[in-house]
Amino acid sequence: MTIKKRIAAQKPDLNMDTSLMLKEQPAADYIGVSTSYLRKSRCQGALRHETPAPPFVKIGGGIFYRVSDLKAWVDGLTSKQVI
Repeated sequence: MTIKKRIAAQKPDLNMDTSLMLKEQPAADYIGVSTSYLRKSRCQGALRHETPAPPFVKIGGGIFYRVSDLKAWVDGLTSKQVI
């Protein structure tokens, strides 16, 4: 199942603030991938000519993802791109 289909299958939370920042596990659940995918894509995605990682913010030792960035990242995937 593609990421776009996984997100479409989820019930949208219309009250979710798009500037909200999610930690790694909730972000992975939100876009329907594993946390290991997020970790690997941050380190290797652009190097191996694979799908680049969604934009993230590092604060201290933590990795965070903005909901608006995750939505834009999914919208930017081509229909044939598979993760």
